[in-house]
Amino acid sequence: METEMKRILSVDDSAVLKGVAIICIVLHNFCHWLPGCAVENEYVFLPDRISRFVSLLTHRADVLLNIFSFAGHYGVAVFLFLSGYGLVRKYEVGNDVVAIRRFMWYNIKKLWWLLCPALILWFVSDMYLHQWHWSHHWYNVVQLVTFTGNLFPGTDLLLGPWWYFSLTIQLYLVYRLFLYKRGWIPLGVITSLCMGTMVLALCMHNMALLEYFRYNFIGSMLPFALGITMARTSIYYDWTYAGICFVVWIACWFDAMSWLAAPVFFILAIMPLVGVRGVFRKVIIWVGELSAFLFVVHPIVRPYLIQNVKAGGNSYVSLMIYLICAFVMAMLYRIVVTRLKGYLISSDILTRGDRMGK
Repeated sequence: METEMKRILSVDDSAVLKGVAIICIVLHNFCHWLPGCAVENEYVFLPDRISRFVSLLTHRADVLLNIFSFAGHYGVAVFLFLSGYGLVRKYEVGNDVVAIRRFMWYNIKKLWWLLCPALILWFVSDMYLHQWHWSHHWYNVVQLVTFTGNLFPGTDLLLGPWWYFSLTIQLYLVYRLFLYKRGWIPLGVITSLCMGTMVLALCMHNMALLEYFRYNFIGSMLPFALGITMARTSIYYDWTYAGICFVVWIACWFDAMSWLAAPVFFILAIMPLVGVRGVFRKVIIWVGELSAFLFVVHPIVRPYLIQNVKAGGNSYVSLMIYLICAFVMAMLYRIVVTRLKGYLISSDILTRGDRMGK
């Protein structure tokens, strides 16, 4: 294991971070629905939630479940970091300039490939769970497919973790319009404005406004900017710094203003994991390579096992079944999407669409 590093993240390194992040997210999205588990401070900051979390840990009540329920959502910050990092490494190396329309079309299409086939599965599953009654509105699906759901106030309009795709498109647009090959000043100004806006919402004690910001790019600009910064410079990290960042990350939970910076310290705390070797690295890389598909399908699996727990089933047994089913479904989903895409390319259907988007 390397103890001190300064280098560019490789594809495998990124996969390691993705693997850690998706495990946190998948576990969090199950655990925080369990009866009696701690409620997270993800979109808003409420001190009572911290007190309850500490109380649950003190009484040793389902410690593992409560840790992921309260803190597992920080895996999202890792994906935001990697998005910023990946955009710089892909589009800012060399002198070529990518057109805005081509840039956005490519990235929208990439997310459509992940999301749209899963929506069909989700629609059938959701109808089944509600006795073949459609429990949502048609515009919910339209908002998901057009990546506009986050722009409408009210979390009831957002179906599952897929709100993240809308956030991704927003950040891609901000990057291409204002940050692409433009140096440090625009990055610093935009990030500072976003952080200042959230500080203002906290000072006003307006949790509804803060929640709206957190669902959109304003609330995610800091980890995204960290990714851009590290990609443009170099990465320096070791286990000592990681340990300090881990402690600071936990300390940030207890103060509203510090809480806004917590995602950055979580990212820095797990960074040295890319230097781990052996079986763990191989396994976590495999999970990371599957992460996009796992992210899309796990909300379809989750309701069945949550119902099992609420009906009196064992939480840990249900969690294990949930993980097994989610991983199997993600592997099958990757095969289906890959083959479908290959068929459309071979039939020239997809390439015609690509030419229209240029």
